[in-house]
Amino acid sequence: MAGKGAKPKKEPLAPPPADLPPAPGIGNMSLAGTMQEIAAMLELKGENRFKIQSYRRAADTLLNMPEDIRAIWRQGRLEDLPNIGEAIAGKIDELLRTGRLQFYERLRAEIPPGVLALTAIPDVGPKTALALYQALGVTSIADLETALAAGRGPEVPGLGAKSLERLRESIAAVKQRAADQRALLAVARPLARQIIDQLRGSGLPIDQIDMAGSIRRGRATIGDMDILCTSPQPQRIVDFFIALPIVGAVVGHGGNKATVRLRNGLQVDLMVLPPEHFGALLHHFTGSREHNIQMRDRALSRGLKLNEYGFDRPDGTRILCAREEDVFATLGLPWIPPELREGAGEIEAAGRGRLPHLVTVADIKGDLHNHSKWSDGTATIEEMARAARDRGYQYMAITDHSQSLTIAGGLTVDQIRQQAAEVAEVNRQLAPFRVLHGVELEIKTDGTLDYPDAVLASLDIVVASVHQGLRHEAERVTQRVIDACRNPHVDIIGHPTGQILNSREPSGLDVAALIAVARTTGTALEINASPERLDLNEIYTRQAVEAQVLLAVDTDSHHPEGFANVEYGITVARRGWAQAADILTTWPLDKVLAWLQQRQ
Repeated sequence: MAGKGAKPKKEPLAPPPADLPPAPGIGNMSLAGTMQEIAAMLELKGENRFKIQSYRRAADTLLNMPEDIRAIWRQGRLEDLPNIGEAIAGKIDELLRTGRLQFYERLRAEIPPGVLALTAIPDVGPKTALALYQALGVTSIADLETALAAGRGPEVPGLGAKSLERLRESIAAVKQRAADQRALLAVARPLARQIIDQLRGSGLPIDQIDMAGSIRRGRATIGDMDILCTSPQPQRIVDFFIALPIVGAVVGHGGNKATVRLRNGLQVDLMVLPPEHFGALLHHFTGSREHNIQMRDRALSRGLKLNEYGFDRPDGTRILCAREEDVFATLGLPWIPPELREGAGEIEAAGRGRLPHLVTVADIKGDLHNHSKWSDGTATIEEMARAARDRGYQYMAITDHSQSLTIAGGLTVDQIRQQAAEVAEVNRQLAPFRVLHGVELEIKTDGTLDYPDAVLASLDIVVASVHQGLRHEAERVTQRVIDACRNPHVDIIGHPTGQILNSREPSGLDVAALIAVARTTGTALEINASPERLDLNEIYTRQAVEAQVLLAVDTDSHHPEGFANVEYGITVARRGWAQAADILTTWPLDKVLAWLQQRQ
């Protein structure tokens, strides 16, 4: 029975009339951009942070989904999408029906022109953007760059010399990102899988099919996608591929290859080839330039020439490689996992029989960094725990933000104590599954920690992170993190460099110095699997592995679906040569608890 004052449940949003075409130019990317702009304008107005976050999460959904939003709209399924509630679904519907959104236009009328554009600069929040606009009259990033070049920076109240220098660096980073236009792995890989599944399900004769290039190696960001397949009917495969609904434009196509641009802007190259060439081509289009050069040099030392079609002998005959394993075997090597093919010692290690047995998603037994509705998550502790248990995990940690991170709803000491009772009740219900009660502890700008040691000692686990002051001098950031690492109550350093891919550069943290300290303190360093973080990266991961520093692959999930992102953290771990023994979250519950107890 509905409670007093409860509103009657509204009917789901009706699909549009069959004869109503969607407004031209409105698709996944443009809608995501609109949602991001709305979030920025609401922030400028000082609106409720949960409302702001709802639009940002909707934008993430639109950016990452493989389907065309227009098809979902036609089917009346907008509200079935994650992070798309009734209100936002209505706004998407209005945009697709009319090409306009009254709510958006009202917000634009309230925001001074140019201020919104300035918030696209890393570390420029609403107050700073407004101050820049009011002091300099700038209405674009280009205007701001010109004003700073003319020496007008000191006219902005509150911006000193160091702040102005960081602002110049951030503008340069924005320009570089615009030039790069690389997609996150978590956007590109699901799209590649969708295309492969559609080709497999086409009913056309396909023998083998796989993705290649940097997407197969698992790089954090992707320039374009390569897909290779074998078929006796290449033209039919190409024709089917270029007609896929996900394709926005056909760049070029021929008898056995095609290049298209998807609706989200990503370029995809398809090549259809005879089965006897598949292994050599897959190897050639997967490895980095350095890896391929080193493999060709190894072939030359054996009197062979390696190319994308196989090995050429001096007598003009060719060794064909239908399988990738055949390429490596011809050179006296075991198969090298794609994630390692960067020309960084993997060929030498393979030749000596010393390739690592890389960690896999199946090795993961828990997740030690997650959030709930107590701070900035979207689900209850029980909902998060059940989702983790359903993945086959033995444990998870709830690590909501600490008190000084007010923008994320950080918990006071009293709230942390109240939360403990809820964690205990969930553990009673879900035993033997275990929820560890923890915190994502803010390392404050003055270097102190957000809770006293007595509070930290009462928790099962502590993940210490930096969210504020990331642009401080390198020495200062490094000292803050190292001091936290030396605190005996800090178990894990979360997303150590603070990077946000395509948005915020890493801090000046001296990661080598942190690794050296973590080796002495026994503190674990996190590989944050959130697709926009992937922090530590593979280079630092390998350094930590070589120093025998323990790593934790965590998803930093703010909703139950976030646990699936473990795939991307494992990809980083594999690229960093990590084995299961190197990863704390591959340990069973009893071993994790023993480790935590020993640290206490």
